[in-house]
Amino acid sequence: MSFLQSFYTEFVPIFLFAVMMAMGLALTPSDLQAVLEKPKALLSGLFAQLLLMPLIAIGLGMLYQSPPVIAAGAIILAACPGGVTSNAYVFSAKADIALSIGLTAVASMITVFSIPFLTLFALDMHLGQSYIPDISVQQMVWTLARFTIVPVALGMTFRAWRPEWAIKLLEPLRIVALVSLILIAVVGTITAWDTIVANIWTAGILMATLNIVAMSLGYGIGTLLRLPFRQLVTVMFEVGVQNLSMALFVTLTFLKSPELAVATFVYALFMKVTALSLVWYVRRRLTLQASTTV
Repeated sequence: MSFLQSFYTEFVPIFLFAVMMAMGLALTPSDLQAVLEKPKALLSGLFAQLLLMPLIAIGLGMLYQSPPVIAAGAIILAACPGGVTSNAYVFSAKADIALSIGLTAVASMITVFSIPFLTLFALDMHLGQSYIPDISVQQMVWTLARFTIVPVALGMTFRAWRPEWAIKLLEPLRIVALVSLILIAVVGTITAWDTIVANIWTAGILMATLNIVAMSLGYGIGTLLRLPFRQLVTVMFEVGVQNLSMALFVTLTFLKSPELAVATFVYALFMKVTALSLVWYVRRRLTLQASTTV
């Protein structure tokens, strides 16, 4: 577990910081202003991320009568919305980056409080008061800020200073982000394979259902609100892709519980398959659209 913990807590955060900085290169203040001026997609995404996902995780854990440590881990994972992880997928898929960043920015301010609350709720509900340790909210605040606000601000500053360089760097960085996501998916799956196999029956059905329901929820909301295609798939990513690094940071670093991290490892397997498949589909569809309009 030590290599896997190091992989997610040391390598992955470095990659995500770089991706967020690259996304800042693609953004201008007017992009974010456009999202705020038409908040339908933003508000619907936040509602699904912050309220519906934890409720769904709680309900599925009860429905499947999952082992307490798996059910609690599922709630903790659901409390950690996509963040920089979903941003990376949105960036790679050429979806709506401004909407993705807007969701991350607003959600990060709320999850500063909701993640500790839902974590304590999950532990109390399934494992009892004796399992609850001291959790540093301040450290969570800093973790969220340094992987979201700081790198995006650096990227946007660079674009304002050298816009022509920023534009030239976008497509190469997009390819690097996609390759890195595949690498993380492969390495993470291989290194956690024994854990996944050992818990595939106790956690697999729960986490597979949670992932499918989350992706379907994002699609349903986007379709119901008649969002443009790029915004619809962005909402799908933001709802269906959870912040694995944050969930593992909470379970492995704060709670020091590899058992609670099992749900995240198993979810990661299904999430990578659905998210990377969606990246492929979106890029292919946008390419076809571009070729038919030429």
